[in-house]
Amino acid sequence: MKLQTRLVGAFSLLLLTVVAVVGVVVVGSTRNVLVGAIDKDLAVIQAGIRDKYLNSNDLLEQVTLTVDPDRPPVKSPQALVIVDVQKRSVRGQPSGFTDAPDPLPNLEAFADLVENGEISNISSEDGTLDYRAFAWVTDTEEIGVWAVPLGEIDEAVTDLVKMFVITAIVVAVLGAFATWWAVRRELRPVDQMIDTATAIAAGDLTQRVDVIHSSVELRRLGMALNEMLVQIEDAIMQEQQATERLTDFVADASHELRTPIAAVLGYSELYRQGALVDRKDVDNAMRRIGTETSHMERLVADLLLLARLDRPRALEPVLVNLTDVVRDASTNSQAIDPTYPITITSADSVRVMGDEQRLTQVVANLLANARVHTPQGTSVTVSIREIGDRVILEVIDDGPGLPEDDSEKLFERFYRIDSSRSRETGGAGLGLAIVAAIVTAHDGTIEAANEDGHGARVTVTLPAVV
Repeated sequence: MKLQTRLVGAFSLLLLTVVAVVGVVVVGSTRNVLVGAIDKDLAVIQAGIRDKYLNSNDLLEQVTLTVDPDRPPVKSPQALVIVDVQKRSVRGQPSGFTDAPDPLPNLEAFADLVENGEISNISSEDGTLDYRAFAWVTDTEEIGVWAVPLGEIDEAVTDLVKMFVITAIVVAVLGAFATWWAVRRELRPVDQMIDTATAIAAGDLTQRVDVIHSSVELRRLGMALNEMLVQIEDAIMQEQQATERLTDFVADASHELRTPIAAVLGYSELYRQGALVDRKDVDNAMRRIGTETSHMERLVADLLLLARLDRPRALEPVLVNLTDVVRDASTNSQAIDPTYPITITSADSVRVMGDEQRLTQVVANLLANARVHTPQGTSVTVSIREIGDRVILEVIDDGPGLPEDDSEKLFERFYRIDSSRSRETGGAGLGLAIVAAIVTAHDGTIEAANEDGHGARVTVTLPAVV
């Protein structure tokens, strides 16, 4: 059963219960009030007879045993009956109109009334009418009964019960309709949430819950769901991108390894088949095998480093003086090729938390990248400065700069700016990817752009030591 149906049914049942309880209380109270008024009048008459204020004989003389057809109908509000000791009616005056009198009270109950001595309920002879009555013993040892019919009270109570039944039906119908409308209006966002979840389960991750026309509670729930959906979409997209990157990475790694492996296998096969006859040919084959093996060793080492950097807590940071790191890397770079002058702009001590060996690798790779992609004699400037809680490391060269479309792809794995370069001059395209991975592992950022009036500028941002 739907929630909307259960809520409508429960609220309608609650309304019926409330109306029923109110009806029982009101009907019971009304009947008690009306019967109490009769009992109050009967008590006054009963006290007058008991205390001799009212003479029994005087009451008996008022009894009319016959109906005069010539007289107009006269209504008597009570019945007065006198019976002898054998419970035979001696004289009696019924209640009601004289042309259609009510049935007399049941004679079998008179003895109980006398014994009880209180005002009690008795029924009529034919059982169609109830009376409130009391009895007393007259001066002639007969039994007198004074009874007031409850027919009008019963009719009034019956009409009141009918009114409450009709009211209950109307209230239940109107309440059910109002509840259905309100529940449908308030649960419409829930239906939309279900539709949104179904669409997302079908693969549409762009679906969101409309929270504009919702109540406060459902608006908060919708906002929470939307935030969760954003996170789920981001997580799935990141997973898909990671899977795509992994696929590309494996494909690129396989491609990079295929050439040196093929070279090693080729020279080995030539040697096995006896095609290398001269000592010179054998030495050349062994040299090429050694070169390709070294290349594969460097490539595998780079791949292992990238894999380690991709893991959480890949580094164990310590306090590092970044200025010393830059000076050492610059000294090594000029020892490799002194035709690239390097200028360092930095304070004597700029400290960061990090891995000194990996930070040295970052600066060394950036300087090596400047040497590879700029002509000899190009000057390089390395600057370090602190801005707020960040340390900015910049490597700027006076070379030709970066192609327009390369700045965003520069730090991708196996990406080469100049695809025509050989492995000896251009490498496998992992140098800057390793730099980006190391910087990311240090909670930093890296970006590349062209410096106005100069060449390429690579900016590394690291957290400062507070």
